[in-house]
Amino acid sequence: MSIEERFANGYTTGFDYLRVLLAVAVLCIHSFAVSYGKEGEVFLFQPPLRGLITFVLPAFFALSGFLVSASLSRTRNVARFLGLRALRLIPALAVEVTLCALLLGPVFTTLPLASYVADPEFSSYFLNIVGHVQYLLPGLFRDNPYYHAVNVSLWTIPYELECYVALTVLAVLGLVFRPALLIGVVVLAHLAVIGRDLQRGAAELPMDGALPGRILLLSFLVGVLLFICRKHIKVTAPRAIAAAGVSFVMLNLPYAPYFAAFPIAYVTVAMGLTRPPKHSFLASGDYSYGIYLYAFPVQQTVAHLFPQHREWYVNIALALPVTILLAVFSWHAIEKHALKLKSFIAGKPDRAAIAKPPRVAQRQVRVAGNGR
Repeated sequence: MSIEERFANGYTTGFDYLRVLLAVAVLCIHSFAVSYGKEGEVFLFQPPLRGLITFVLPAFFALSGFLVSASLSRTRNVARFLGLRALRLIPALAVEVTLCALLLGPVFTTLPLASYVADPEFSSYFLNIVGHVQYLLPGLFRDNPYYHAVNVSLWTIPYELECYVALTVLAVLGLVFRPALLIGVVVLAHLAVIGRDLQRGAAELPMDGALPGRILLLSFLVGVLLFICRKHIKVTAPRAIAAAGVSFVMLNLPYAPYFAAFPIAYVTVAMGLTRPPKHSFLASGDYSYGIYLYAFPVQQTVAHLFPQHREWYVNIALALPVTILLAVFSWHAIEKHALKLKSFIAGKPDRAAIAKPPRVAQRQVRVAGNGR
């Protein structure tokens, strides 16, 4: 059965579970660095565990590429599409950044409040809202194993913005809904990224750290490609298992991760197209973005408050419930209200802006609504 046929058969709940599982996986991975310092997580990024750990973020981006492509095909207008993406990302991010700077910082900083506010690091921290990543707040978490950093997870935000810029350019150039041309673009993007790194002498990836951000961009583009070519791509369990095996092997090799986006995206979409019974908690909101945003500051706070219990499993046990509560707050207090404004942006589709996509895309309003 093709991806298009899976969509045509109705709403798929696998994407809801997958978003939350990937966000929780990031929290679990970070628990080692938060508890023992950066050196404490090195073993996670070495073979064979590397094939599992480094799967998570590319899968996140592949899922995003797949779902936001459906959003783009539905709006068929670049300006409206970008407005909808801004509504989805910026309000929750702005609140999280503000809470860290104005609440978390003053409570736990080692500096007097006046010195804290006057420090340039304080004002610079708000640049996170526009994608200029800042990790430090004055006097915060100085004694933690992972020194200083307030929210390491924000490092992916600029790459996510870069993904939306790339998709916008492809839409303006009329390449998004032309599968043959889009395939060429995605292949050329892979060659350009690895060619650039070969020239810099950095293509042989070290086996002790996370994947470079450009691989996340490539994963996003492959996710877009899978959505655009959904009519011609069949999804089966044997193929998904085979793709999972291929991605595991590729992620454990020095050069192969540059091309692992293809099997990773296939596995991600195959999982998303499943239909497990939807738990009432997931039915009440999309908490994945909130989990992703709040996890690291909560984990750092736990490490700060309980220095005698800095173990990865203790950090997960204490940080995960608090993170979920904050994610629930983020969704019900911020995100869902921001999304209500989309009616002022979406308007009527502008058929002249982007070439009309296949009709099936119009039916996937709920699946494509979040895109993360």
